[in-house]
Amino acid sequence: ERSSAHGSTIEMVRNVPGALDGLHSESFAGLAEERSNALNTVDRFCERTPADNLAEIVVVDDGSKPPMKQLFAEDKRRLDQNPKCKLRILRHEETTGLMAAKQTGGKAAVGDIVAFFDCHCAPKAGWHTEIVDQINAHPSRMVVPAITDLDLDTFDEKKDTNINAKCYLTFDADFKWYDDKSDFIPTISGGLVVMGREWFNATGGFDEMMHGWGGENLDQSLRAWLCGGEITRASSSRVAHMWRSGDPRTGAHYHVKAKMTNNRGRVAAAWFDAFLPVYRGAKID
Repeated sequence: ERSSAHGSTIEMVRNVPGALDGLHSESFAGLAEERSNALNTVDRFCERTPADNLAEIVVVDDGSKPPMKQLFAEDKRRLDQNPKCKLRILRHEETTGLMAAKQTGGKAAVGDIVAFFDCHCAPKAGWHTEIVDQINAHPSRMVVPAITDLDLDTFDEKKDTNINAKCYLTFDADFKWYDDKSDFIPTISGGLVVMGREWFNATGGFDEMMHGWGGENLDQSLRAWLCGGEITRASSSRVAHMWRSGDPRTGAHYHVKAKMTNNRGRVAAAWFDAFLPVYRGAKID
């Protein structure tokens, strides 16, 4: 049996002075071999997002076997029947990869603010507050939380955690982690990002022609900065993330059936412009 899980879309309510302006959608898009991690992620976001701020949680099942809908139905917590979670499960019959799954979740979202998270994350209480405030202040802003380390034994933030948020772009269309004092972010890592639904739709969302893993974070980042947007971090919004490590529980076990694409080459061809001659990555078809 194979379970395919890549992430989720969480839609939230946007709080504007004097008005409750809409809802926030959380999207865990493209679940691939995650199973219990996906269930635990939904549980944590359901528990730690105020009901008044949550429009829905959208799980995109990227061809899981058995289907995620079945796994939620068999889980004793019955998150699929919990009215607080407002869970909606969408499904791809074939595993196409992270980007197409995120695009499915983003297009389906109904909330004013759409949060994209990998399906192995756990937020701290109050995680949404600064993010919502930042997007209210600048609707064409993408916001990244403080990304901490997930303890799989407790499915919560580790006690002595690292904190990450910022990446930079390299000439081979890759990204590297770094940090400085500024709250502006050149490049997102991809797994955790929040934006207004109008901005997501206006900029085209994710590149559906990318298959497999990687590249969508660079495409989204360059698209934001070059199309009049910006990217910032919300330091008080903490979301723990599972990193791929030597622990066998963190391994990826899904197989993308769609034809693999040169995602980084697509980024360079679309956005490098005058810098394309110094692109150092794989050949662009």
